Amino acid sequence: MLSYIFKTGSPTLPKNLKIIIFCFPILLVCFQAFLFAYPPARDFGIWLVLENNPIELLTFIVFLFGGIYGIRLSFKLSKFEKRYIVLFYSFFSVFLVLIAMEEISWGQSFFHFETPEKWKAMNYQGETTLHNLNFMQSNRDNLLLFFGLSGFVGIILRNHSKFQKIGVPIILLSWFLMIVFLAFLDVLVDFVKINKQLSNGIERFAEITELLIAGSSFLYLWLKQIQLKKLSVVD
Repeated sequence: MLSYIFKTGSPTLPKNLKIIIFCFPILLVCFQAFLFAYPPARDFGIWLVLENNPIELLTFIVFLFGGIYGIRLSFKLSKFEKRYIVLFYSFFSVFLVLIAMEEISWGQSFFHFETPEKWKAMNYQGETTLHNLNFMQSNRDNLLLFFGLSGFVGIILRNHSKFQKIGVPIILLSWFLMIVFLAFLDVLVDFVKINKQLSNGIERFAEITELLIAGSSFLYLWLKQIQLKKLSVVD
């Protein structure tokens, strides 16, 4: 299976780079699990995933960079490609920028401005964010799971003639496996009663899941640009 992935996933990439891309999400999840499980390192592991700390800030940067990268790619594609393909990359990229701004509460995390009272009353955390609105807060885990499952669908459709130019490279399989695994656990603890410490640890992994979503989104756009350039679609 791995040999097939390394052979067929983005053939123009060096094998060592393919291995790094494939193994990174697995190693990241294992490393964070070690930090949570090993008592002397637990406080550091929790600090990493707290609001406005390294994981969240890195997630913001990757989402923002990926969105800008994708918008630039969309403009290039608009000169050559069918409208539905350009629209797909455009919407996907703009969505990444919106998520990036949500990560920093539209600047509130940095500038600490007050949330309007009416908005604060509707927001689970009293912030300017959309994803923390009361009617969306309970669906966050489901949305993370939906993204991971969508990645699987994209991988399945990658060789279909109509979806070849937007299908997901199979080298990203490990990213979506980790996203689905973590998101499924997060959904599961809402319905199954388990040890409170373990439950809290699973919920804290949501920040890692979001980082994996940001990373897989950027890698998707980067790998697709390489593929499209090989097909002589992008200059």
